[in-house]
Amino acid sequence: MAQYSTPVSFKLADGHGYVLDKSHLEACRLNLQHMLFRNVFQFSIHPGVKLPASNPIIVDVAAGTCLWILDVAREIPTAQLDGAEVDFTKAPHASWLPQNVTLQSWDIFEDPPPSFIGKYDFVHVRLLVLVLSGLDAKPVLRRLLQLLKPGGTLQWDDLDCMNMHVKKVDPSVLAPALDEICTLSYSSGRHDWLLSLPEMLEAEGFQHAQLHHYSEGPAMTRAFNDLHMLTMDEFAGSLMRLGKTEAAENLYRLIREVYQESVGGAALCIPRIVVVARRGTMH
Repeated sequence: MAQYSTPVSFKLADGHGYVLDKSHLEACRLNLQHMLFRNVFQFSIHPGVKLPASNPIIVDVAAGTCLWILDVAREIPTAQLDGAEVDFTKAPHASWLPQNVTLQSWDIFEDPPPSFIGKYDFVHVRLLVLVLSGLDAKPVLRRLLQLLKPGGTLQWDDLDCMNMHVKKVDPSVLAPALDEICTLSYSSGRHDWLLSLPEMLEAEGFQHAQLHHYSEGPAMTRAFNDLHMLTMDEFAGSLMRLGKTEAAENLYRLIREVYQESVGGAALCIPRIVVVARRGTMH
């Protein structure tokens, strides 16, 4: 096994913003990710959320390939749906979207446009874990609160990195590459703040924040493992583009070895969370 002096860590991308691949490969990974999340959640909007009985106004922030929006457009045909994203190059062409779906440009690191303020009954975000990696999330939480009508609801879907682990069909199975991938993904706990998201939201003015946990069953474990390796492959490519060649080569080597370990009955498991919180009702 080759030895490398440069350890792999998500900290290597600090100061470079969102560094994952911007191509059809990333779009495919995002679409697969959506399908697998839906398989586990069995919902688009958490069943505990109460929407207006007619014509709810909904926004998906950081909408990506817009598959979540398209699901909701089918499920709630009377809804008005906005997709907010800084880059819509991975989304369907606007002419191919349902009539109740509109795409609007917004960068979550900037103040929302005036037309967004207090507009929405429901705000959805998913997988900001890497977008906010190493950053202060509080300004983003305050901007999300601004989008909601009084009494409106935020739903945030993300990863439970604190409880990631390597699952094996038998304790005797050796998986050193997966163990290393798990350690670098944990990144010394830099993403553990997501389990404190309910308290963080309430500190910024949200109310009734609740955390829900979701994990895939054994039959879906391999599919999620391969999805995680797609993310790692994109990250390795980003490291290469940033000139961090040795770290990138180390990660590519680990990904190749993980594939063989997964064939032998080992997998990286990263549980998921859904946090639901409301904006208070004005009196």
